[in-house]
Amino acid sequence: MTFGTDGIRGRARDVVTEALAWSVGNAAVGVLGRDVWIARDTRESGPELLAAVCAGVVAAGGRATDLGVLPTPGLAIRVRDEGADAGIMVTASHNPPEDNGLKVLGRGGGKLDAAVLGALTTAMLAPVRAEGGAGRAIPGVRRYVQALLAALPSGRWLEGKRILLDAGGGAGTEAGYAVLEALGAWVQVLTAQAINVDCGAVHPRRAAAAVVGGGYDAGVLLDGDADRIALVDAGGRILDGDAILWLCRQGPTMVGTVMTNLGLERALAAEGIGLLRTPVGDANVAAAMRDTGSAVGGEPSGHILYSDGPPSADALYAGLRALHAAPTLSTVGFRPAFQASTNLRDVRLPPLDLAFVTEAGGRAVVRQSGTEALVRVMVEHDDRAIAERLAQTIVALIQTGQGSAHGAPRAP
Repeated sequence: MTFGTDGIRGRARDVVTEALAWSVGNAAVGVLGRDVWIARDTRESGPELLAAVCAGVVAAGGRATDLGVLPTPGLAIRVRDEGADAGIMVTASHNPPEDNGLKVLGRGGGKLDAAVLGALTTAMLAPVRAEGGAGRAIPGVRRYVQALLAALPSGRWLEGKRILLDAGGGAGTEAGYAVLEALGAWVQVLTAQAINVDCGAVHPRRAAAAVVGGGYDAGVLLDGDADRIALVDAGGRILDGDAILWLCRQGPTMVGTVMTNLGLERALAAEGIGLLRTPVGDANVAAAMRDTGSAVGGEPSGHILYSDGPPSADALYAGLRALHAAPTLSTVGFRPAFQASTNLRDVRLPPLDLAFVTEAGGRAVVRQSGTEALVRVMVEHDDRAIAERLAQTIVALIQTGQGSAHGAPRAP
């Protein structure tokens, strides 16, 4: 098992087993250091996998600190503040409840680069045993709430606002409620059948309808481990990561990914702000922000990073920064290009010649998902019909293994 775009993920107890979790904890001590902090989201398989991570750390002679249920950014902040060597988050993020996974954070709370992840993968194949290991449990939510409130603008600036919190049934529920209430909001939590099932930042339509039906001023939507954010305005409009980047825009350069909407890029350019695109993954965004000195960066999926904020993407922090910048969420001043998106299972990705997309005035991104067994196809164009036809042509090329549209039906 290797690390993908954002850790290891798969079916719990089948792909992501206790043995795998033990080996990640064990390897982390040898590669990163003996002081390892661990947290989990709310999945049913979480307690056993967290216990296995802790056992692997202790077996290697490390100290395992169990923070319990806590968002990934809460773990990142704690790793940074405690000067710990590593953090391990037991989560499958936005994946369905039957999945689970493991994210590993380095000193300072940030994501690891490819070289360190490679060293971890190698170390997992050669487990070690050492004396002196120890474990302890410390509740983590209160300190996370305190850290967020210290980092956000002070005061009860949400006083009088009715906010619907949809935490996706995940790790951000308790902290999200506490932070919003401390800022003055009247908060209602949207309950979930199970983590990420028809709820949260990845499935926002139920919350959008609830905001309108309940007369709320806004909805704050998180995914299962609370590192992805979506917002809903009073009229039920869903604001993704691109819209949040617009609300919190700062020049001279912002960082997005290959998936960032062309409409946002055009709108930023009109205000003299450049957009640097990276491969998908908030670790890539963070690296580009450091290299360019950019203040804000993120992904349409809702991973948003601030150079003066938490060390990893933090849904609560990002959403509240946007609400502070635009309290009514009504100032999203760009026209998105239409995106036609398709996910393909059980296919091989052949070499593709996508010049025909550019010739038609569009932009295409075709990639192997780093978190699921999917090939993702996305085409942008100002004309919906053209975007959809271009995407259909690409899908046909992949499914037939042609790789080139030469001689294939051409989109107009």
